[in-house]
Amino acid sequence: MAEKNKALKAGIGYTIGNILIKGISFLTLPLFSRIMSTEDFGTFSVFLSFDSILFVIVGLALHSSIRNANLAFKDKIDEYVSSLTLIYIFNFVILLVCVIVFKSPLIKITSLSLSLLILLVVHSFCSAILTLYNTRISIDYSYFKYLIVALCNSLGNVGISLLFMLTIFKGTPVFGRVSGVTITASLIAGYVLFYFYKRARPVPVREYWKYGIKYSLPIIPHGISQVLLAQFDRIMINSMVSAASAGIYSLAGNLKIILAVISDSVSTAWTTWFYEQAHKNNIKSIQKRAVLLSFLFLGGAIILCGISPELILLLGGEAYADGKYVAIPMIIDAYVLFLYNIIVPSEYYREKTFFIMLGTFFAAILNIITNYIFISKYGYMAAAYTTLFSYLCYLVLHIIISRKVFGSLVIPVLYVLLFFIILTIVSVGDLVFMNMIGIRYLITIVIGSPIVVYSYLKYKRLKNHE
Repeated sequence: MAEKNKALKAGIGYTIGNILIKGISFLTLPLFSRIMSTEDFGTFSVFLSFDSILFVIVGLALHSSIRNANLAFKDKIDEYVSSLTLIYIFNFVILLVCVIVFKSPLIKITSLSLSLLILLVVHSFCSAILTLYNTRISIDYSYFKYLIVALCNSLGNVGISLLFMLTIFKGTPVFGRVSGVTITASLIAGYVLFYFYKRARPVPVREYWKYGIKYSLPIIPHGISQVLLAQFDRIMINSMVSAASAGIYSLAGNLKIILAVISDSVSTAWTTWFYEQAHKNNIKSIQKRAVLLSFLFLGGAIILCGISPELILLLGGEAYADGKYVAIPMIIDAYVLFLYNIIVPSEYYREKTFFIMLGTFFAAILNIITNYIFISKYGYMAAAYTTLFSYLCYLVLHIIISRKVFGSLVIPVLYVLLFFIILTIVSVGDLVFMNMIGIRYLITIVIGSPIVVYSYLKYKRLKNHE
């Protein structure tokens, strides 16, 4: 019972932390979208997309090994983490040298200036260090530490960026925005390294490096494939259509932040709780919680789809109005990703990282191919639907892989089918009645609200019986 209460408290803490990180960014988005042009907004979104790729390369997905390392090197996890940071620093230096030496082709490929490329490498290193920190403290359910860092990250990110964009970088707001997020991330990464080194001196330990790299190596292509699946559509739109179209597309994608806040926080606490329950072979308990969480999240996705056109206007104004036609499939992406996050701990638990990579790699390649075909033929809006199709294939593959390696379905297939039948009916209705707000809201209230209420009451009942 104590472990369950600890997991519940941690889940609430991580939710608050994610609201601070992503919620504040979401609420201040109308400010940035009005200071920046659609072209600037597109350039910033492309910067973040490349950052997601470099983040994986710098960190080599080593953070994913921490939970298993905590079992393999009991009472030495701080020494393990501190030693891993030396790999991060080495990779950072190598990448920085590569950017300077190969600046001309990189500028041509990314459409980013040399100064933005340098900031890109710095920010990706800082993001990797912060992820390592969050994973380390999650095994202790130390959500308060997460909250402190999240608050600093949110306030610094928004505050410094706005200060730069309205003063010294008024003529180049995109550089001001990038500088703001990078300086904030650098200060936090500096604190995190100090925290790690205070707990354990950084020493290159061959046993730790070998374990971490062996565990994480198959996850690197998985991580890059995940980024390609989630972000490459923006890069392709920027290259094949325009930076302005990438900006409109990216702003619509920000609606997913609302669901990502819940998804990321639940995933953090869920993974630790899943490991505990799987270790005790409590499969039924895992399945009950997985179905309930998925049903609750379904209600949230339905509500968000229903109000998405109004949110687009609120966040970006008329310049981004066309984003309402891509928002709904992108929200469904977030729901698919939530289901993936509920299922995939079973693959990590069995240490079958090669299978994780295989499923994600296939979905990423499929996404790139379909994006290229349909963006060329139908324009940037097609990317939302091709990406959704790729995400659905991604989920199906991981359901199959999870069943194979774990021996049981985390979420029974019939429930998954039920969830998507409901979501498909609602989303088609929202698209058909896009310009009829009354009917859209009626669909949302009649279907979405009862699902949320039922899920909450069911959860309370389940909690009382455990």
